[in-house]
Amino acid sequence: MKNDPSSLSRLLQETRNLVAFHRHCELDYPLSPELNSFLKPSSAKIKTQPFFPTPTPPAATAKPVETAGPDRADLQTLDDLRHSLEGCQQCALGKSRRQMIFGEGSVRQGLALLIISDPPGVEEEAANKPISGAPRELLKKMLGAINLSLDDIFLTNIVKCAPPAVGSTPTVETSACLPFLMRQIELIKPKIICTMGQTASQTMLKTSQSLLSLRGRFHDFQGIPLMPTFHPTLLLKTQELKKGAWHDLQMIQKKLKSLT
Repeated sequence: MKNDPSSLSRLLQETRNLVAFHRHCELDYPLSPELNSFLKPSSAKIKTQPFFPTPTPPAATAKPVETAGPDRADLQTLDDLRHSLEGCQQCALGKSRRQMIFGEGSVRQGLALLIISDPPGVEEEAANKPISGAPRELLKKMLGAINLSLDDIFLTNIVKCAPPAVGSTPTVETSACLPFLMRQIELIKPKIICTMGQTASQTMLKTSQSLLSLRGRFHDFQGIPLMPTFHPTLLLKTQELKKGAWHDLQMIQKKLKSLT
């Protein structure tokens, strides 16, 4: 079979775009003159659809999430909110759950950091923890790297009950839970919010942009700086992403210092 110069050039361009995409995600590659030379734009004039799209500008201020649901007059404290959620039947998860996962950590107003994780799984439900097992241990190390602990923050989930399917994105359930999460944020009054995982990040910022395009910079959530980053579960599976997560954590640490 004859070699097609056009197809070969197109393959090289797509490979070049893929490597550039990985570097944008802060995946480690050996930095060498050969790699830099390979990444330089080709002189061949071939119309191709780039693998890595043009970087999007910083996201605009997130619109307030609609909070029709619980009566704020009846939810003056976090204990009030917890009690309301324990009897919640706003979606199907209220009937299938074994227990509601409210969250854990510091409950003082104006605490440094609120972490909102992706929906919990069966392990989290069994442990009654927003993040459990090996991902939880990694989270402790991540917080320790910026001189924080689980006692210094509040950790919760974007959805308070575990969906039946692992890794599922419960759209209806997320919408039902949001008013309670918004009230939780109002009562805690965190200085910074960190969303861990794509579902949590997209929901809080009301966007369909991927986590890769959202992370690495602060977004404004109703006057609160919000940093999207990778979930510890993903970091355990994809070690190369830890560098990007560390960059996000350093930005959080720097922002906290500027707010004190």
